[in-house]
Amino acid sequence: MRLTLKPFSRSRKAKSRRPRLSKGRKRVVGGAIVTATLAAATAGGWYAVDSGWTARVWNDARERALLGSAIAGFAVAEVVVEGRTHTRRADLLAALGVERGSPILDFDPDAARARIEALGWVRQAAVARRLPDVVYLRIDERVPLALWQRNGSLQLVDREGAVIQKQNIASFAGLPLIVGDDAPQHAADLLGLLTAFPEIATQVDAAIRVSGRRWNLRLKSGIDIRLPENGVAPALGRLADLHRTQQVLDRDVIAVDLRKPDRLIVRMTPEARERLGRDGKNT
Repeated sequence: MRLTLKPFSRSRKAKSRRPRLSKGRKRVVGGAIVTATLAAATAGGWYAVDSGWTARVWNDARERALLGSAIAGFAVAEVVVEGRTHTRRADLLAALGVERGSPILDFDPDAARARIEALGWVRQAAVARRLPDVVYLRIDERVPLALWQRNGSLQLVDREGAVIQKQNIASFAGLPLIVGDDAPQHAADLLGLLTAFPEIATQVDAAIRVSGRRWNLRLKSGIDIRLPENGVAPALGRLADLHRTQQVLDRDVIAVDLRKPDRLIVRMTPEARERLGRDGKNT
């Protein structure tokens, strides 16, 4: 994506006062101004202190040098952005902190990168000046993983547990729901395991982190699947086998406890237990 900004505009009066330069001469003059500006930025501070200049005088000299560089053609005319999908254009430009026509030598890529990486969607950014007039930005956006329910509200998080955004998340309603203070930091592992058991994964309504140690799965039918702290994959395998052979998840079940590696405990609804009692079956 290219965010193209119009070239730096100057008044007719200003143009009439300045003789036209050929492209070759302009490059030479511009290069000299750039060299002088960079030299002032690196050495001027020492000279200001050594000679007793005040900060006001030094700042004024710096501003004049930067203005000269902009007039010579080293002014922001274009911003080139790569990698943007979800990040709002306006948010990126605001974080860049650059204006059309401003001296490109006054633009700080490192400071801009820090501001951009503070945006929710941005995982990593690279910012550079491409002289004479282009600011280049490449961003690596976060990949949404789940919706995190916390304090009665939902937040969009990525697989690293970072919060992407809290507003405008309706379009991500199809993502898994996770609950618990440390759920975002551990959700990627659990959801990755569930992909191996689609017959279970498709029924999951929410994954609830319990005591910062393990997970419960709440199925769309209301059944709670209590997973162990360790050995989650074998436990899910046992449940998947039981469902394939006995359709346990389609029955009148309240909970399935998988926390013991040598057993699987199924808790049925009172109505189901009553029916089994009438039929003379053991529960």
